[in-house]
Amino acid sequence: MDETGSDADILRRVIDNVPALIGYWDADLRNLAANQAYVDYFGLTPEKARGMHIRDVLGPEVYELNRPYIEAALAGTPQQFDRTLIDVHGTVRHTQATYVPEIVDGRVRGFFVHVAEVSRRVEAERERDEAISLFETSMHHAAIGQAVVGTDGRWLQVNQALCELTGYTAEELQELSFRDITHPDDVAAADRHLAQLLDGSRTHIQSEKRYLRKDGSVVWVQRNAVVVRGTGIEGIIIAQIQDITRRKVAENELARLAVTDALTDLGNRHLLMTEIDSHTTGPLGLLFLDLDGFKRVNDTHGHGAGDELLVAVARRIADGIDPADLACRIGGDEFVVLVRSATSNADIERYRSSLKAAVTGVYRLPSVPGPITVTASVGSSWSADGGHSALLRAADEHMYADKSGAS
Repeated sequence: MDETGSDADILRRVIDNVPALIGYWDADLRNLAANQAYVDYFGLTPEKARGMHIRDVLGPEVYELNRPYIEAALAGTPQQFDRTLIDVHGTVRHTQATYVPEIVDGRVRGFFVHVAEVSRRVEAERERDEAISLFETSMHHAAIGQAVVGTDGRWLQVNQALCELTGYTAEELQELSFRDITHPDDVAAADRHLAQLLDGSRTHIQSEKRYLRKDGSVVWVQRNAVVVRGTGIEGIIIAQIQDITRRKVAENELARLAVTDALTDLGNRHLLMTEIDSHTTGPLGLLFLDLDGFKRVNDTHGHGAGDELLVAVARRIADGIDPADLACRIGGDEFVVLVRSATSNADIERYRSSLKAAVTGVYRLPSVPGPITVTASVGSSWSADGGHSALLRAADEHMYADKSGAS
């Protein structure tokens, strides 16, 4: 015989050195075999364990818990289940038990037992479940919108704050993707951001975009999004979504005021010069209008009446130009119209005559008892391509020529 021993001896040493609990129980639930790990776990010896009833090994409480699995194994059906056990030293261990019936000539003679410790797995699952519970609780009670989004853009999980922000119920949102509620002008950017998260070129996205609420109204949001990847899963997007509509409205109003004449609501000099500077190619025309005798209106009827007249003149100018053109008040009683639609000198001259006719006439002002007749001097300039910086000066000179009757 080889010095390593017989095959049976080798097999016994292998089984005894396996950390899992391995045993065999006959149809009467008497132990016929158990490895060293099995008997050590329960504080037995192989000799003492042999012939013991499984109830006496497990204890009455665990036996009753395992009884349905034992009976199923004796009926010929393999079983696998988790069980928490306390070893002989009082240590709580989480295990996974497997019962495999031995069937000979169609009859179950007993079953093999394999019990592996899974405490690490159970602890990891517990920590995972606690983390999920904490995340869901935090998400549910968050004051801002929070969501879990799939890599296809569909809403997987949303909180109440997001429902209130969008006007949809959670069930309705989960039937939609973010594209379905994103403003059409913002969809391309949102898709680009999603692609960047998924291809790894960006780990975090912060952006401002518009959602369309269920009632059709627009809400501005600031969105922060990160991708979360895990073993064996495609990944998810965690998003925080905050309503910034009030801030955007305030910003837009400030931006509008920065380029708007406060009295007439037309554009101001800053807007005019910005538009002229940005128009680097193509034809462009200017009309420069100055009211005749405006100082006399102020001196006779007061500055309040003068302001009323400026507002009325601005309204006539705005009503008389094309939508593509821009009317601005650049100071006092001076107005400029940027005419993008003019295609020739003759064209701009027709615009000049039309504007002069629209502004000249009778005005009835709230603070003045009778009508006031107003005339205006209008100059024009036009450039086919380039040289736009000189247009304002040329139109101004032409206006003074018109005022002196030289045009």
